[in-house]
Amino acid sequence: MKWWQAKKRDADLERELRSDLELEEEEQRDGGASPEEARYAARRAFGNTTFIKEQTHETWGRAPFERLAQDLRYALRQLRRSPGFALLTVFTLALGIGSTTAIFSVFNATLLRPLPFADPDHLVILWSSSPHFGYSGPGSLTDPDFTQWQQQNQVFEQIAAFRDQTSNLTDNGTPERLIGATVTASLFPLLGVAPEFGRTFSVGEQSPGRENVVLISHELWARRFASSPGVLGKTIRLDGNNFAVLGVMPPSFQFPNQPDFWTPMVLTSDRSNAADQIVARMKPDITLARAVQDVTIIQHRVSPSNRHDEIHLSFAFMKDKMGANIRPTLNFLLAAVSLLLLIGCANVANLFLARATARRHEISMRRALGASRMRIIRQLLTESTLLAGFGGVLGLVLAVAMGSALTGLLPQSGHEPGSLHQAVVSRMDIWVLGFSFCVALATGILFGLAPAISVSKSDLQTSVRESATHTGESGPRRMRKALIVAEFALTLVLLIVAGLLVKSFVRLLNVNPGFEPHNVAILNLELPETKYQTGAQMITFHDAVLSRIQSLPGIRAAGTVGFGLPFGEGGIQGDFTLLGQPQPPDTASKLAVGSQYFSALGVPLQLGRWFNESDTAQSEHVIIVSQSFARQFWPGKNALGQKVNQVFNGMGWCSIVGIVGDVKQSGLAGDAPLTIYLPYSQAPDFLKSFMTIVVRADGNPLEMLHALRAEVQSVDPEIPIFDAALMDDLVSKSVSQPRLDSFLLAAFAAFALILAAVGIYGVISYSVTQRQREIGIRMAIGAERRSVMVMIIREGAILAFAGIVLGLGSGLVASHLIAAFLFKVTPTDPATFWGVSMLLGLVALAACFLPARRAARVDPIVALRCE
Repeated sequence: MKWWQAKKRDADLERELRSDLELEEEEQRDGGASPEEARYAARRAFGNTTFIKEQTHETWGRAPFERLAQDLRYALRQLRRSPGFALLTVFTLALGIGSTTAIFSVFNATLLRPLPFADPDHLVILWSSSPHFGYSGPGSLTDPDFTQWQQQNQVFEQIAAFRDQTSNLTDNGTPERLIGATVTASLFPLLGVAPEFGRTFSVGEQSPGRENVVLISHELWARRFASSPGVLGKTIRLDGNNFAVLGVMPPSFQFPNQPDFWTPMVLTSDRSNAADQIVARMKPDITLARAVQDVTIIQHRVSPSNRHDEIHLSFAFMKDKMGANIRPTLNFLLAAVSLLLLIGCANVANLFLARATARRHEISMRRALGASRMRIIRQLLTESTLLAGFGGVLGLVLAVAMGSALTGLLPQSGHEPGSLHQAVVSRMDIWVLGFSFCVALATGILFGLAPAISVSKSDLQTSVRESATHTGESGPRRMRKALIVAEFALTLVLLIVAGLLVKSFVRLLNVNPGFEPHNVAILNLELPETKYQTGAQMITFHDAVLSRIQSLPGIRAAGTVGFGLPFGEGGIQGDFTLLGQPQPPDTASKLAVGSQYFSALGVPLQLGRWFNESDTAQSEHVIIVSQSFARQFWPGKNALGQKVNQVFNGMGWCSIVGIVGDVKQSGLAGDAPLTIYLPYSQAPDFLKSFMTIVVRADGNPLEMLHALRAEVQSVDPEIPIFDAALMDDLVSKSVSQPRLDSFLLAAFAAFALILAAVGIYGVISYSVTQRQREIGIRMAIGAERRSVMVMIIREGAILAFAGIVLGLGSGLVASHLIAAFLFKVTPTDPATFWGVSMLLGLVALAACFLPARRAARVDPIVALRCE
């Protein structure tokens, strides 16, 4: 196009626009507006003439980035003219994008990021399952079996063994209990991890007499040794033995289960205890199935007497098992927050469609002047994407704060023996930023595309006709109603899920744990086997500590339990036999307790007696059983005096002297196990080394923690107390996951409910504005205000009812998907479905009431005069 042709085109456009503006001003003055009001209304209806002229046709020869800059300038100008709309849109999107990004940041850092090891895709761990015991988890081998696997396998480049261990650090300050691991020297080369400084173990240091060396974690180095490089070669005391520090591991190395230290594993010929967990690196051309087949053959060869039909050994990829405990929760939360984002997009799309419809004069004028539909769509998408971009930036700021809070709320599962877990963290990296950008871009297109396509169909003739009748375009009106129906359906799905989870959580809180947790504190300690080598030494320490604690003022009772505190370890599961009965198919939880344990914890005695001082290692072996144990094996009979054998090897027959109430050992959601309690003095020595002191006080027993620690260390100053807590806190922690799920879903549902109310209010309010002339005519010919209100409310009720019906069907599907998260609540709970449906319906009616009331107050004379 020649320059004079372009100039002539621009002059013609300018002349046409001015003529249209003068015509609009004249129509406004005919309607009763003042000259100033008419001029303002005309310019608002048609926008700035210069920008309309610039945006109508593409400029010939202009580079794409110049066109983009032009679009952005126009979009910013339009948004400045509607600051309320822009702020509401940005904040709505920021909350949705921020919530989604926050949960994805945890999901990415915990589950998607590669493990911090060399070539992690080829790392596997030994996995076992036992249908008989209902167990599935990390498998274990004896030392001789591991040695044979190491020598005979054809599928692994490297293989290593490790075991969890704990030790008391008794020098360089206050005694401290440490979590550690004993590992083979092959572990660190296998994982491709080098120390921050120093060196790792050599194979020779796995030999007896050379094993007193240790690697420490970066965190322990900073906490106990002030990050001093002089720690290399320093001797530290663990459980009374001296260990020379060989090196400090980097902060990122936390395998397995975030240990404080690592010591070399001395392999023995003992086959009595399978405790070695296995990690291996497969050869590049080996499949997982081939690896399992190879080691199965080896295991049958080296240990043919094992019960292979009861314990099945296989391998699993480490990347699939580390963090697997938190995967269902994160999947669930990510799905829920994505649903919230969709609801927000539907709401914003409604706002955008209403705003675009209000600009139909401008859009139709641009179409009349030659702008293509694609040009209009591009401009409107630029505006929606710009808003989504602002929302994404603000959402990223919210995601940083929400990610940190979410990490604190999610249950951390490190330091759990016999398992592998990935620490739950939130990290903003390039993947999270990319995810946030993609979500913002997709959101801008999602809520902007449909309104842009719909409104871009406007033409000048239709616009003039609708301006004369004050009715909205049928296409956008239908789309706004469809968006409201979809928004209500999605909101109802969130409400149903949240209602089921909240009801489940309330029922969980109402479960009786079988004891009284108030004013009860627990203190853990562990006796090192290097110092306490006999049961008599452990009993002496036990009795001395309890005697001192019970003498403290304010202490009502103090008892002990080993490896079996409720909501803690859960006890040791094992078989047993009954006198005169066949072998029971069930297993029982076996706990060694002190004489005042039941009084301190508040477990009620049903029949018989407690343990007392007469129950010594030399006296007749006695036990106390739970009520469910007695009821199951002696229904309708008195279980007192009955005999139980094989409680532990070497104990012989034990007489039942008491029956106590059932205790929820593993949490409120689980069933109370069959339980056998034996007195601490008669327990095997391995149950006596770990001790949990249970203290019941008149007030808060943790306020006496200093005095309790002093009494323990007055008996042995090298014994540290660790993990002191209130029993109430342990009970609360046991329901932290359902609490988090119900809280977040309730918050999401509440926000979705607000969005749905705002959405239907906007649609009905806009409808009232568009139908003002119709309402005026109805009232002029005799319609009552009440009938007008009913007509308007009925319009909103129909939309809400359609959304509720659609949401009920989707809610049925969603509720079955979360069945695993529910406790004593069916996925089709009628009360929840009807309750949330009624709530959503009432909110919809309330949101429709204000526009209906405004419609009923329309003055017919004023409404008709405006025409």
